Amino acid sequence: MQLCHLPKALRTMAGLVVLAATLLTACSADRAAPAPSAGPTVAPAVQLTYWEEEADDGDVVLDGLAAEFMRQNPSIKIERVHLSYEELVDRIESGASADLVRCISDCTAAVARSPRFRPAAELFDRAFLADFLPGALEAARFDGAIWGIPDHYDDCLALIYNQALVEAPAGDTDAWIAQLKALTRAAEDRYGLAYFLEEPYWLIPWIGGFGGWILDEAGRPTLDTPAMIAALRFVGRLHDAERVTPPQADYDVALDYFRQGRAAYLIDGTWSLERLREAKIAFGVAALPRVSATGLMPTPVATAHHWFAAATDDADRRAAARAFIEFMTSAHAQGRWLERAQRLPSRRAVAASPAIAADPLLAGMMAQLSVARGLPAAPAMRCIWPAMRSGLAAAMAGQASPEAAARAMQGEVDRCMAEKAGR
Repeated sequence: MQLCHLPKALRTMAGLVVLAATLLTACSADRAAPAPSAGPTVAPAVQLTYWEEEADDGDVVLDGLAAEFMRQNPSIKIERVHLSYEELVDRIESGASADLVRCISDCTAAVARSPRFRPAAELFDRAFLADFLPGALEAARFDGAIWGIPDHYDDCLALIYNQALVEAPAGDTDAWIAQLKALTRAAEDRYGLAYFLEEPYWLIPWIGGFGGWILDEAGRPTLDTPAMIAALRFVGRLHDAERVTPPQADYDVALDYFRQGRAAYLIDGTWSLERLREAKIAFGVAALPRVSATGLMPTPVATAHHWFAAATDDADRRAAARAFIEFMTSAHAQGRWLERAQRLPSRRAVAASPAIAADPLLAGMMAQLSVARGLPAAPAMRCIWPAMRSGLAAAMAGQASPEAAARAMQGEVDRCMAEKAGR
């Protein structure tokens, strides 16, 4: 069994072992944007080393951008060191440090706990940070501080629809449910919607849509809430009362229903778009429908690659690091990522660029990303995932009411947190 090409957060975060083991292989700006000035010339000559855990095709983009930066700033030399994700985190946790680290957002906790790194606010002002989508920054928040600057924003669930079956996606959940019912033919094993029914990653958008979240401002789990109960009741309605989803569906079953034309809608992420193209299906992408009961948009979680800067008293090295991060997260650089690797941008201006607007699939995914939230870096997530998984499974199987399932989730996560605190 192979791991699917899902967000690294789903494949590496402790507490997601069950998900990683159950998913098979299933698994981005404006090109005309001028190359920015990479900041003031830094003298004397400075050499910066950064660690990264990017895939090979991403390393090509990184090297091209770094070469461009060094041509503009001949007094700064950039050296890249490639590591696996595990090696990179191990180095940080052992107290080692490079001048910079570029890593998926779930490296944030390790970076924030290390005395060798500094929060982003110590290098960049509020005006600079305001240029980024809030969710992209949020993904690198730990203990109230933003630690990393994102060079793209991606890996987000969205609503994918078969254009042969759906002329236009519904804008709110009331209209959506009516549409799903009209598209369902259970006797023919055809349904309006397919998705991974019992995985909490797919439940989280609806918690936000009903006005809640999985953590409070202090990073404590908040699972026994009216929003959680409403979200459980909503997905239960889709499955049990309206019966617009298959009776059982894991990740691959849901994907197969859609690829075979037996599901009109699929809730899935950017990582599956290429496989869907290969399936020769005419499909579109849109944001999940607004929750009619609250008027709020569902909030799936999304991840990003962030640049983290090491603490240094050397003013030249600090200036060089700041200039390099500014360049590597600029609109120009994000245009390169979009053009060459289909990585969606974290900067507001690039998100609204013609390059994205001209591509319906990217525009649809960007519409969803604009209301997504960054996947929390809080340590509590290690307890939240398994607690949500067991409670959701019980609710979907009819073994617990939404209220009882939410209480059980909170009880399990509280016990888990207490055990970890006692170590």
